[in-house]
Amino acid sequence: MLRLRGILLGIGVALSVISMAMAATPGAAEILGQHTVQRGETLFCIARAYGVDPWAIADQNQLVEVSRIHSGLVLQIPNVPRTLPAGPSCKRQFGESVIVPQPAPAPACTCTRTHLIATGDTLTAIGLKYGVSTWIVASCNRLQNPNYIRIGDTLCIP
Repeated sequence: MLRLRGILLGIGVALSVISMAMAATPGAAEILGQHTVQRGETLFCIARAYGVDPWAIADQNQLVEVSRIHSGLVLQIPNVPRTLPAGPSCKRQFGESVIVPQPAPAPACTCTRTHLIATGDTLTAIGLKYGVSTWIVASCNRLQNPNYIRIGDTLCIP
C-alpha cells in the first residue's frame, strides 16, 4: 500500500511539473509594478486594486491555482486592464488610482472538445487531462472562481 501511495505521489508530482511546463509562458504585457501579498488578500482583490485581469496576474507569475497565493509572495502586476464585478479590493502598493475603461470583449475561445464535470473533478485536473492551462480553461468558460465548478456542467476545452 505504501509503495502504491509512493508511485501515485510520484505521478502526481510529475503531472504537476508537466502542467507548469505546458502552462502559458509569462505574458509580454508591460509590468505596472510589484505587489507583495498581505495576509487575507486574494488574487481577485489585488486585480481589482489595479484594475487588471486576475488571470493575467496568474499567467505572469506562473501561478497554478489562485488559492495558492500567500502573504509575502511578490507578484508582478501586468498591464492587462479588466473591469471585475464588485467585490473587495486590496490596498494599492504602487501607482495612482485610475478608472479603467471597459475593455473590448476578448475573442471567443474555440472549443476543440467539451468536458462534463463529474464528482471529484477539479479545474486543475481537467486542465492536466487535456493538456491545457487551468487559467485558459477558466477564462474561456468565464469562471469567476476557478475553485467552484458544478457537477453536471459542461466546460469548453480550447
